[in-house]
Amino acid sequence: MYHVSNDVRAKKSAELICRGLEECLKEKPLTKIRINDIYTKSYVSRSTFYRLFDSVEDILAYECDIIRDETAEIIKIKNFSNKSEEIIYCIKRWLKHETLIKALIENHLIGVLYDSHMRNAEQLKMLYSFYNKDDSEFEYFVFLLVSLIFAALTIYFQKGKEQPVDKVFIQVCRNAGMIIDNWRIGLE
Repeated sequence: MYHVSNDVRAKKSAELICRGLEECLKEKPLTKIRINDIYTKSYVSRSTFYRLFDSVEDILAYECDIIRDETAEIIKIKNFSNKSEEIIYCIKRWLKHETLIKALIENHLIGVLYDSHMRNAEQLKMLYSFYNKDDSEFEYFVFLLVSLIFAALTIYFQKGKEQPVDKVFIQVCRNAGMIIDNWRIGLE
């Protein structure tokens, strides 16, 4: 896990490291990137890198947490007419970090997104009125939410970004609904 404190210098160094990783991702795939590539691109020392991060995946987790927190803050003040509009807004915010999202998708790192959302569990519970419900269900809920968003983003990139992301998300939801309806028949 990353170790970035609230100290201004630590946050600035972490930001430089994140930019360094993004620069590396423009040149080669995630699997070919080494830690020394990142700290060289970010102009921080090796010791600074290891003081803040243990691995490349830690940088991805940190970036996901930053994006998630920024998005959550905006959601608190915006008035959406429905949850679909809110989710599409969230997806579009994530798409502003295309390099990061593509790296997660191409490397099947849905777990990084899931873990980021679980670190934000209390806020998600409030956002989706999950309190007073069985908390044991919450992990299923978060994984399904992240899976739907991850599926929409994956298809969006696989189709060459030719279809608007909101249309892709609608198709993912329709298909998820169809699957659930078919499964529900077996449960009755």
